[in-house]
Amino acid sequence: MERVTIIGIIFAILVAGWILATGQWAYGNVVGPLFNDSKIPQLKITYVNAYENAKGTYLILNITDCDGPDAYPASAPIMEIYNSTWHIFLYSYNISNDTVKVIQAPWNENKKDYTNWYSGFVVILGSEAQFQLQLPFHLSPGTYHIKLYTPAVSSKVLAKQTATFTIS
Repeated sequence: MERVTIIGIIFAILVAGWILATGQWAYGNVVGPLFNDSKIPQLKITYVNAYENAKGTYLILNITDCDGPDAYPASAPIMEIYNSTWHIFLYSYNISNDTVKVIQAPWNENKKDYTNWYSGFVVILGSEAQFQLQLPFHLSPGTYHIKLYTPAVSSKVLAKQTATFTIS
């Protein structure tokens, strides 16, 4: 064989060995079990407030996406509002129709969180937005809980986030 071919083969073997060795050192994926380090999306309600007006209940939610893959945003197509005597589910089309304003946090104005008829609340990883909803019904005075349902890979696993607010 020619000298250049032999040097090329040796170099290719060294590069392949380097790739396999660093893969084994960092992830254990050459000898050992394979694993997926993906995380379930997690929306967190950092602030909630509500008050009554002439049209119904005005609800203000600050929502952030604090965990999950960064390849696509987290969504919450179902929101449940309930207390000990009453509850209602708002689905993605209700959320989209009732949202009157979305305000991005000042530190991430380049990320555009939004609502739509399919996904409900849509929040990009690491961002936070304030969603202002004008609900077409009046809530009686009392303490209420809000639960956001974030779909995961399996239908058996739904990430849930709960927050509490009071109507006086």
